[in-house]
Amino acid sequence: MARQVGNDGDINRLNETTHYAGATDFEVNFVMVVKFNDVAIVRVVIKIWNRPCLLLPRRVSHTLPPPDAIVPYLDEAGFSDTMPLRNFIFDNSLISALVEQRRLETHRFYLSWDEVTITLQDVVYHLGLRAHGNPVGGCLCDFGRWYAKETWVLVEQLLGARPPVAAHQATQRKESFTLKLVWLRNRVRQMPQTDDPETLRQYAKCYIMLLIEGYLMTDKSNNLVHLRWLPLLRDFAECKAFSWGSAVLAWTYQSLSLVAQRGVTDIAGCTPLLMS
Repeated sequence: MARQVGNDGDINRLNETTHYAGATDFEVNFVMVVKFNDVAIVRVVIKIWNRPCLLLPRRVSHTLPPPDAIVPYLDEAGFSDTMPLRNFIFDNSLISALVEQRRLETHRFYLSWDEVTITLQDVVYHLGLRAHGNPVGGCLCDFGRWYAKETWVLVEQLLGARPPVAAHQATQRKESFTLKLVWLRNRVRQMPQTDDPETLRQYAKCYIMLLIEGYLMTDKSNNLVHLRWLPLLRDFAECKAFSWGSAVLAWTYQSLSLVAQRGVTDIAGCTPLLMS
């Protein structure tokens, strides 16, 4: 991977050339002769249109810019260089073509000119995330035992508000430890004018959660983000010391392995990194 020297604002640009691949339909003709008592009586021409199956990337379809007031706090947490992802142009044909050229045995893409793969250096160069530091990890569900707080009390403390459906989530196993992305987007859109650092950090955490689920480490839910990431954003100094680049790369590799299964029609992971 290579990117033009300097920041030209176009994350899709590679060596001054924007690469796109189109899906090509092609026609296959079969001639079938039906015989009866060794006499050809019917000649049938069958036309088959082969339409390649395109993988659909899982991402949040929004172009919500961060309020100017929280941009310094996004930088404080180490996520300022990932903001251009919201303007990324997804090309389903290119993603599908690249997945077709990947081999699970080596985790490499076999192209006509060489074999390549995605490395930590690519993650650092294209996304600006750290490739070294503390591992990204923590508890998945038992927030009370890990953080000495009830789950939604912790959410309210870190994000400044509690989701309106939190009272009913205890009986809904699927959403018991998730936040709706619509709720997070609405909070960022409705951010009041303030210069209080703690309040601004709360809204910055909302935006980072959108980036994580929307582009960096997407999953098949497409409208929910797991609370596992939120405690990692408690302290921005600690957050910036995490190796987010390693986590994004591992998540993307896992997604590429899962998409190789027959019948899969969508792909998770950081597909902008795959395209770049």
